[in-house]
Amino acid sequence: MKNILRNRLLTILILVLISSTTQAEDSSKIIIPDNIGVELKPVSFFAENDIEIIYPKDSQLVRAIDSTFILGNVKYPNVNQYIIINDVKVKVHEDGGFLAYLPVVSGMFTFLIEYNSFDFYYVQTRSHVYINKEDKKPGLKFRNFTVQIPEPLTPIPYDSLVIVKEINRPSGYLNLNSGDRIQVSFQGTPNCIATFSIQGIADSIAMAETSPCPQPYWGESVFGVGAVPDSLLLRGIYTGYYDIPLGVQADSIQLIYMLKYRPIDSLREHLLDSTGTSVLSMHKADERKDDTATMKSSYKLSINSNEFPFTVRFKDSVQTIRHGARKGYFSIFQPEGVEAFVTGSEGDWYIAELTKNHKAFINKHSVEKLPQGILPPHSYLTVIRTKGSDDNVKIEFPLSGKHPFKIIQEDKRTLKVQLFGVTTDTDWIRYDFSDKLIDIATWSQPSEKLYELKIKLTKDLWGYDSYYEGNTFYLKLNKAPSNVKKLKNKIIVIDPGHSSDKGSVGPTGYTEAEANLGISLELRKQLESKGATVLMTRDDNSNVDLYDRPSIAKAANADLFISMHNNALPDGVNPFTHNGSSTYYYHPHSINLAKNIQAELTKATKLSDYGLYHGNLAVNRPTQYPAVLIESAFMIIPEQEALLKTKKFRKKVAKGIVKGIENFLKEYEKSNRK
Repeated sequence: MKNILRNRLLTILILVLISSTTQAEDSSKIIIPDNIGVELKPVSFFAENDIEIIYPKDSQLVRAIDSTFILGNVKYPNVNQYIIINDVKVKVHEDGGFLAYLPVVSGMFTFLIEYNSFDFYYVQTRSHVYINKEDKKPGLKFRNFTVQIPEPLTPIPYDSLVIVKEINRPSGYLNLNSGDRIQVSFQGTPNCIATFSIQGIADSIAMAETSPCPQPYWGESVFGVGAVPDSLLLRGIYTGYYDIPLGVQADSIQLIYMLKYRPIDSLREHLLDSTGTSVLSMHKADERKDDTATMKSSYKLSINSNEFPFTVRFKDSVQTIRHGARKGYFSIFQPEGVEAFVTGSEGDWYIAELTKNHKAFINKHSVEKLPQGILPPHSYLTVIRTKGSDDNVKIEFPLSGKHPFKIIQEDKRTLKVQLFGVTTDTDWIRYDFSDKLIDIATWSQPSEKLYELKIKLTKDLWGYDSYYEGNTFYLKLNKAPSNVKKLKNKIIVIDPGHSSDKGSVGPTGYTEAEANLGISLELRKQLESKGATVLMTRDDNSNVDLYDRPSIAKAANADLFISMHNNALPDGVNPFTHNGSSTYYYHPHSINLAKNIQAELTKATKLSDYGLYHGNLAVNRPTQYPAVLIESAFMIIPEQEALLKTKKFRKKVAKGIVKGIENFLKEYEKSNRK
């Protein structure tokens, strides 16, 4: 046991000596004295764990098309200034990090990494360990790991009659009604005749083949060049629909898709490839003219089910309603107690009829089902009243129940409030004449049971809140803080993104959570030096839930919200051409803050301008104040990761953000003078 411990301590000591001496300018002078006549003993300091792959991990699914990035680090960058990955020379940063963007092919794909290894020789005496730096023997080490690259969808050859898969299928079991439309789509052999049938209802409903269309790849579309190669355009995509008539009823049925070859004469023009060579002989095509490929739908369907309709009630105050199952938001922050009329469902989503012309999707887990026979409230709005104070103006809508609503911000000084299930009987709008924020409010009834109030302001909107007290709906318009052009006394909430989850990780293992906190602490320091009151969602490594972060800002009556992040990329996007600083907003009243910060941030960091984004991000969705999320640099790029570790760069980032906030406040004051 003593020998094992002694050897481990010796190895550690040797590593320390090598680490320190290899970085010293005179390290070559550390050699074994001539008068020590003992045998030199070799030890290798490069093992497999001396090169670390941060991303992707072994056996990971990498959603790339033809190229992707790989990042990691070597423990001794002075020995490995370059490494070789799949025969490509990759530079190693002085911190040890490396990043490469390399070609890949679909299937199980292997990265082979080659790097240098040196065997150092040592001799041990009773009092010293001597390292012979002049007698080192170079060697080559190899490391490989395999990832999975998904097969892209490709056109089906003409001589293979097949239906491959459904396209844009529903998210689950469908419950539909008369007047609803069933839409179907699948991929199959191109240039054929496609139909679908609904068991017991309709047979051989015609479908049409669409023009070649690109495969969806959001990562490249948003963060890359925005294009997909023509070679990956999909052919053989067929679409069709069926409008459900009155008097039809079905329970738990499936659709049947069918595909068959065209008649021989109409097929002739499709049987030649680009070289004029026959892809499928006429004789073979004629032999198979009666062949049919079929497939059942992956989901089941009920039509005019006795289970529907019924009313649902929201169970808490952070729910959203959407334009489709798991699709974009129709309206956000529906309060507890709001009721809606459900006529159908798709998977885990109810389909609500807000008016005859407006349908929306509600997650089943966010509501409770009320007994059949109970209808949602129908209110007649008779009077609207505004009430002003130093901080805000409240607009009051007395109703007879809690209705779904939607707030639309048309521009910096115009909002619309839509109330579903409400009919106008509005004879009176009473203004608080002592308050000048509201210029004029006008009501309209765009459709049955849809009430709309349009509000024009005399100043740019700072933020707003919407809520119920009993059955009275309130829209609270927040005013800009006093002495708006100065940072002094402004309440600013800084949110260092991530915490227990590390966020993105740099080549050397430096985490985004660490980088975000470092910049945020410096930002707090600079803002407080100018008189701002700063609250942080975290000032250490403690965990803070994502949805608790906006709640902290709301409870503090924040004037501004800044979420600090650092970036990475989706699989397949080239990090060498797509990187830099970027800023994200969600609501229109936040865009000017985002613009000003982005302008000053790029000046301060000297990094590329990676853009201004409207981004549907949880911390930006609250409406009460201007809110932005900042991605100051890229964690995955070795040079930028190294910068993020330094106090100098953190100060630059913070200085740029502070300057951007100051410019926004001055700009707001200037454009709202009266």
